[in-house]
Amino acid sequence: MPKYYPDATNEKTTEETFFLRSLYKATAYPEWGPQSIDFWYDKWLYGRIDREENIVLPKAKHVKQIGTDRGLYFALDFVCDAFGGLRNAIQKGMARNTVATYGSIYSGVRVRRATDSANKMYLNYLQLVDDLFTQEFLKKDGLQEGIESFEDYFRLYVRYLQERASLFPITKSAFVTSKYATPYMSGLIIEISAENHGSDLPKAEVYINDPNFNVFRNTAQQYGFMIDKNAPWRLTADLASPFMQRFGEKYGVLPDAGSASNIFDTHYDMVYTEDIKMLKRFFFASYQTFSELNPVIRRNALTECSTLDTEEKDRVPYGRDRYEATYSDSFWMRLYMMFRLAEEEINLTEQRRSVILKKVLQLLPQFGLETTAKAANHTITNMNPNRWQNALDREEERLARDLY
Repeated sequence: MPKYYPDATNEKTTEETFFLRSLYKATAYPEWGPQSIDFWYDKWLYGRIDREENIVLPKAKHVKQIGTDRGLYFALDFVCDAFGGLRNAIQKGMARNTVATYGSIYSGVRVRRATDSANKMYLNYLQLVDDLFTQEFLKKDGLQEGIESFEDYFRLYVRYLQERASLFPITKSAFVTSKYATPYMSGLIIEISAENHGSDLPKAEVYINDPNFNVFRNTAQQYGFMIDKNAPWRLTADLASPFMQRFGEKYGVLPDAGSASNIFDTHYDMVYTEDIKMLKRFFFASYQTFSELNPVIRRNALTECSTLDTEEKDRVPYGRDRYEATYSDSFWMRLYMMFRLAEEEINLTEQRRSVILKKVLQLLPQFGLETTAKAANHTITNMNPNRWQNALDREEERLARDLY
């Protein structure tokens, strides 16, 4: 009797999709064998936060092009090297007839997707947010005519963003962990097929039933990769694997099987260090664009005859020097904290919020913006009601250490 595989797709109802996805999770992917990863139900932020729950992104100097026969694909340097070793092992297996050459999706290990540029995605996202504010909110609500200065524009924009922060985050930190980002930002993922993630049936019929499936996942483990159980064509570097760490040694990674070792120190930047700088650039650039598109200020006024007349005057240019002089580091740190609290839906009383802000801002004169930003990030992380790390995660790390 042929085995039934649940076929959840994005076209089905929510209830059907939930039931079939749960059935796929429970029955389709084998529970035995090499360790897999589950981006849907478990490690959805894997590679985007470190063990202290700092939000991170790969250092540009450690992102390397993957050697491939077509297209430009990138990943972290040691991930590229490990993938090259995996691909060579599969090719040698084919030559020795230990890997099926025909009728297998795994016989030709080619890259079809890898690292997404977090910077590019974030800038595109900011452009979308800006378009919504200027073209929908300001025009639709008739607020555009009331903007005579940068201060008017800035005040409206901040209020607009704070009211929508949990749905449309503005800081880079919040964006990287939001639904608008992707796991591919981590630099740890390589996909060997351009399969549709939304349909479960091909995952079982084409991949899990493939004659090379078990050979492939065993070989993947030997080179430090985990296979995504919800996308069996997706390889993800296992940072705790001694095999993966071996490929990282020449790039400064210390062997420490069962943990991520020092990889987050050597290969990743903490995103909070860029947040305030990006906010400052964003608001200034946004107003410059707004001014260019709306060089004339129009205002309705009553005449002596009690009729409405439209007054027009040229918009006064707003320069960067004035911008920098007007808004201090203290202002930006306060605004940053307010955005992060709203983005993470950390609900505080006004008194509690004031105490926290005062405590962080007191550090600024003595320690400067960088150290104060670090303290702000630590404060937000500790208060976050949706913390990713918990006792179970720490227990899993302990067990992993014992395993390796």
